[in-house]
Amino acid sequence: MRETLLLLHVTTGAAGLLLGPLWLAARLRDRRADGAAAAYLVAVLAVARTGAALALLAPGLAWLAAFGLLTGVLAVSGALARRRAWPHWRSVQPHLLGGSYVALTTGLLVAQTGSPLAWVLPALLGQVPIALAERRLAAAAVPA
Repeated sequence: MRETLLLLHVTTGAAGLLLGPLWLAARLRDRRADGAAAAYLVAVLAVARTGAALALLAPGLAWLAAFGLLTGVLAVSGALARRRAWPHWRSVQPHLLGGSYVALTTGLLVAQTGSPLAWVLPALLGQVPIALAERRLAAAAVPA
């Protein structure tokens, strides 16, 4: 069972890491990209769920299940922010969706390196594209 969960976890994590930039690239070209968005959300929710299950199966790692839950919440909230036109969604959405992608990247780096830097580096480096996305959305809101 653990091997099956791990295979699903790695596969959906890789899918999320590939789909995130595809969705972003489509949005930068002013395309809706509903398919990429839906696929990204499915991948993130699947990797979050399998990650939480794996954490609960491993002795002493149950605390990691919270990261799976948070990653899923970030992705779904980011998608809903724009769709539901939340107040200040242009400021909030890049942080939510960017946060979900940073979580995927962090998981990959922690699993591959085990380095304490892997917990911090993705969040630090992720601030630049998140800030650029926030700036782009804010500029788009200003009437020409």
